[in-house]
Order: sequence, then structure tokens, then C-alpha cells
Amino acid sequence: MKARSLALLGRLFGLAAGLGVLGPPAPAQAVRPPIPQIRIERIASARLGETREAWVSLPDRYDETGDRYPVLYMLDGEINFHSGVIGGLRQAAFLGEMPEFIVVGVVNTDRSKDIFPEVVTYGDGTKAGGRADAFLDFVGEELVPRVDRTYRTEPFRVLYGTSNTGFTAVYALFRTPRLAGAYIAASATLSIPILHNNRDAWIRDFKGGDRRLILIMGENDLPTVLSQNGALKEQCDLLAPAGLSCRMAVLCGGHVPGDSLIEGLRLAFEGWRIATPLDERTFPEVRARADARLERFGVAGRIPEEELRGLGERLLGRKAFDKAAEVLKYTVERYPGSVDAWNAFGDVNRSLGRADKAQACYLKAAELARERSEARAPGRGPAGAPA
Repeated sequence: MKARSLALLGRLFGLAAGLGVLGPPAPAQAVRPPIPQIRIERIASARLGETREAWVSLPDRYDETGDRYPVLYMLDGEINFHSGVIGGLRQAAFLGEMPEFIVVGVVNTDRSKDIFPEVVTYGDGTKAGGRADAFLDFVGEELVPRVDRTYRTEPFRVLYGTSNTGFTAVYALFRTPRLAGAYIAASATLSIPILHNNRDAWIRDFKGGDRRLILIMGENDLPTVLSQNGALKEQCDLLAPAGLSCRMAVLCGGHVPGDSLIEGLRLAFEGWRIATPLDERTFPEVRARADARLERFGVAGRIPEEELRGLGERLLGRKAFDKAAEVLKYTVERYPGSVDAWNAFGDVNRSLGRADKAQACYLKAAELARERSEARAPGRGPAGAPA
């Protein structure tokens, strides 16, 4: 950071000179995040009358940029929140298959209570459920606001559940559709009376706007999971109003296939990937397709900064200053928190003889670099907030 600040000062001086099925987990207090450098959020929940914990994984470059990200809320956090799943998400985003997410793993305290809205009695006489409404209120009214206050989030959210919490995700779609834009349920346990009795009416009368339901199963899944999820998909296709869509995939494996989440997100963001290479000729097309992602997917998907900056710098090197200025102006508009983008935009303005604009760009880069350095100081939390 010191070297970067000196480089920025050098530029300025130079410019001045010239310019369920799963068993209940252990209590939340006994489990720890399985991935290093995870932020932990603890909330004294008024809705549940207990303290709940959530684990937060931030994108790799979160601390280097001012970018905002959609949020993936992962139920069964102590089961699903691990390096294999999160690493797969990061790799898929790096390859341009889907947006980058802030991932929030919601850790269970008494999983059996939170999964169903009504108490369900199993064949062996054991009972589960009865607290799903309060649990979903906790997620929507306490956890989501905490995450939005603490981290740089976009409005779009995904809710992911597996097995019994797959039911919870499906129930949340119909009960509180504003909670998320996409709901992914892996091997959801759907043979629950409240869904059986109300499914068709919930689908037909849905007024939640544009929402995506993704159902994932294993080809060797439980027979009731295969039949009930298939029936839900069929009824959604028959009865769902405009805006509510349902996709389904059957993957290799049994109950809750290991790639359920990544494949569910690929379905939710099918068409996100832009395969056209970025160059001077394709820039208008790629820019238009990237800008259209917000309307189509609900997420402001951008061309990777490195690609934009690389194109702008190549044009600058060829002395195609006007075209370079167009590309780099677009870059700082899409990445206003990028030190490198403002530096590059300053360089092209200097080459065009726009001394005042160049100086303003370099000063903006220096300001951002200073803010980033202060945000990383000891005793500071994410995005520079007090820890």
C-alpha cells in the first residue's frame, strides 16, 4: 500500500510538472467455521428468543474494491458451509458462469424445530417442526438487515436449503417471496401436510413477482423426494402466474448430491456467461449484454475489471486515445472504487491533454488508496466499519 501511495504521488507530481433426513447437528456453540478467515455474526434474536450465529464468506477481492455483491443465504450452515462448496462457487464466478456472492451460512441450534411451520409427527412417534415461521422472520427481519448494514450487498438474494431445510426454502418462497429472488431446494422433503393441502392454491395465487424456484434431486434419491418434487415442478408449469418460474435438475448421486448448489445456481443464472472475447470490435456488444444482466437476472453483472482495464491500456498503448477514453470511462463508472481504474483513466486523460480531468482521476485514486489502507488498520471491521 505504501508503494502504491508513492506511485500515486509520483503521478501527481509528474502531472504538476507537465500535468430431516439428515440428523440434528451438534449445538451451534460446539461447531466452528471450517474455513479460515470467516466473519462470524451473532444475533440475539427477538423472534426466536435465543442467540443465533451466521458464518460469512466474502469474495476474494472484497477488501480490494468498493464493489457490492448479491448474497447467498445457506441453511444448515454447519453442514453446507464448507470449502468445497464455496470454492466451487468462487471458481464458477471466476469463469463467468454466475455472479460472485457473499455467502452466509445460517447455523442451526435446534434444526428439528425450524424446518416446518407446523408440528409433524413421524411414523416412530417423534415430532419435528413448529417454528419455521419464526425462523424465517429471524432470517428476513434480523439476519438480512444485519448483513446489509455490515457488508456491501446488492438487493438480490438466494436462499438455499437441503433435505428438510429444502422444504423450508420452498415454504419461504410462498410465505415470504420478498426474502429472496431465487430459491434453491436440494432433495427437498415435500411430503408435509401444509404443502400437500395448499400447494396448488399457493402456486395459482402467487403474487410475489419475479421469482425463481430451482429443484435439485439425485437420480438415486428417496422415492418420495423424486415424486413430490416432480409433482411440484409439474404444477408450477401448469398453474404458475407470470413471473414465477420453476426449473428442475436430476443429478448423479443420491440424496442431496454434492454439486446441488452449484448446479442450481447455474440453472438460476443460465445465460449469464458472455463467451464473446472482449476487444475493440466487440466492446459495444459485450457492454450491452453485461448491462442487460440487471434486468434479466436482477443482479448488476459487470465485465471483469481486469478485462476492461486491459483493453483500455492496449488502446492507450496504440495511441487510440478516444477509444481508450471510452473504455476506461466505462470502467470507472462500473468500478468506482477501483484505484487501478482511476489511475488508468487519469493516464488516458493526460494523453488527451485534459490536465484537470487527469489530476482529478489521480486524486480520486489516491483518496481510495488511503481509505483502503485505513480500512485495513487494526481494530477495523469489514469495509472499514468498527469491528
